[in-house]
Amino acid sequence: MNQFNDLFIQTYWWLSLLGGIHCLGVGLYIHYIYQSATRSHSLLAGIFLLIGCYFLTGLLTPETTPIPIHLTLTLFIPIYFLLMPMLYLYCKSSLTAQDYQPLLIKHFGVAIIVALVTSSTILFHIGIDPENSNNTIGTLGELSSINLLAMVLPILLMLQTFGYFWAIYRLLSRYRPQYLANRQPNLQVIRFRWLSVLTIGILINWVLRIVLVYLPFYLGDSVLLLTQAVTRLSLLLTVYVFALYGIQQVTRAAYLRGSLNATSQATLQTKKSHTVQLLDEEEITYLHHLMVDEDRDVTNNHVTENGDKKKNS
Repeated sequence: MNQFNDLFIQTYWWLSLLGGIHCLGVGLYIHYIYQSATRSHSLLAGIFLLIGCYFLTGLLTPETTPIPIHLTLTLFIPIYFLLMPMLYLYCKSSLTAQDYQPLLIKHFGVAIIVALVTSSTILFHIGIDPENSNNTIGTLGELSSINLLAMVLPILLMLQTFGYFWAIYRLLSRYRPQYLANRQPNLQVIRFRWLSVLTIGILINWVLRIVLVYLPFYLGDSVLLLTQAVTRLSLLLTVYVFALYGIQQVTRAAYLRGSLNATSQATLQTKKSHTVQLLDEEEITYLHHLMVDEDRDVTNNHVTENGDKKKNS
């Protein structure tokens, strides 16, 4: 039984390490290598970096942290308050035609305040019992007597998550008729579908984490390592789905851009061929002289006829 527990713990550790490395790699690739006409790719990179940070928290153990593990994990909670604002801003900047300039303090102010309160609370032991802080935490009652902040922050995080998911849903619903009115594949439809898949994937993982981790925690049950491993495995599989779907959409977008460029070049060449002169300058000059001579002959004939009429009269 001990060997099975050790194997499961090692599997959980490697799962956290693998997910963290992959998400950090994707985030760095999007930020520094992937080129985009808008600034939205920086927000997408930040989303994957935050997910990578969440994976790496699974590497923390009571033996590797200088302070108790529940206090260390509490310090990481303010970082998670950045995820949903970044997802909303990414959707907003991707759907908006003009260069979207959001008021960042409006969306990231909560995360800054929570970070200041959390760091100050743990640093100065405000509401934390230093004598019992080194004890092992197994239930909600034990945690409430040591660190009240660790109970309040997940509730605030869930409230913020639900609020931003509702805002993202309204945003996508507003632009859905505009982008999906044309059944033909285009860049706007590809972008809208990618945003929908990204939002649904993160929503599913949030709901799974609430059901498996937060609800048992607030109902008084101990949070098992198995449930945490399930949430991380689900998130890792979702990241792979994001990567495969993203590669497919990037390929389709590149193909459409190539088709549009080829069509525009063919149209431009057609216009140029229509504007090409059929005669050179010498031929045009010769025809001009012929027309002038013909006009002179007509004028002379008209004058002669008028003179003859006057003589006859």
